[in-house]
Amino acid sequence: MSLFYRRYKIMGNSHNGIKRIAAMLCITAVTAFAGIAQAHDGGWDDGGCGKQQHRHMGKLFGKLGLTDAQKAQAKAIFQGNRDVVKPIVANLRTERKNLEALLHADSIDEAAIRAETAKIAGIQADLNINKAKVGAQFRAILTPDQLAKLKTLRQKHSEATDK
Repeated sequence: MSLFYRRYKIMGNSHNGIKRIAAMLCITAVTAFAGIAQAHDGGWDDGGCGKQQHRHMGKLFGKLGLTDAQKAQAKAIFQGNRDVVKPIVANLRTERKNLEALLHADSIDEAAIRAETAKIAGIQADLNINKAKVGAQFRAILTPDQLAKLKTLRQKHSEATDK
């Protein structure tokens, strides 16, 4: 059995399972602070996935019961982060293209693949550190009750993705 087939079979061998996983990944990205994902296209209302993420953020804001002032602060946090993240995401995209080219080259250059993979890991680490910082800024504007709700929502999401 091929590795792909085994992974596919583990996921439930259905398109619904794949769709569920994709939806959970999208929710994770959204709830993990949309500012990073917004960076690559430059806005809350960019017409693509940005609108979908904006809608999910709106739902999250509603579930948390954010005030208009908190919503404005959150939007400022995420939009302010765009300029920081945009070049990092562009660099990540470039390095992934470079890795893809190495993976499909006529000859295998293991050292180059390892080096490119290490570059990508470093860039992803930078994004994760940024995500943690933005997350801390976002949590700082929440009340204790809202923080408890956020923790509950994350726990439910985590349990749903583990199924």
